[in-house]
Amino acid sequence: MKNRLIYILGFITLLLSSCEYKFIEPVEIEIPEDPIIFSTQIEPVFQDKCITCHSSTSPVLTTGNAYNNLINGNYINTEAPESSKLYEKVNGDHPGGNNSLSAEELAIILKWIEDSAENN
Repeated sequence: MKNRLIYILGFITLLLSSCEYKFIEPVEIEIPEDPIIFSTQIEPVFQDKCITCHSSTSPVLTTGNAYNNLINGNYINTEAPESSKLYEKVNGDHPGGNNSLSAEELAIILKWIEDSAENN
């Protein structure tokens, strides 16, 4: 009985000691107070980071087509911005995901959606 207890305690100790905690340093981002401009702040991100696949894959994010394709494809939810398909995709639920976009680019996209996702 005593040996069994030692094995159980040893196993629990092994489990607990093998856990790894990875601390991720918070990143400070300065988001402009002015409204985000789609044509100069959002579309260039698509051109730089997304166009390789999304020049022909839905949603097509080519210059001049990106806004309409996002709106008509229901990728934007201004009532629940973090639940927008666009934000979910760029923030990790996508092959390119958040490995492709910087924290600042993600924050700007989210702010643009929060600010009613204007075509400006």
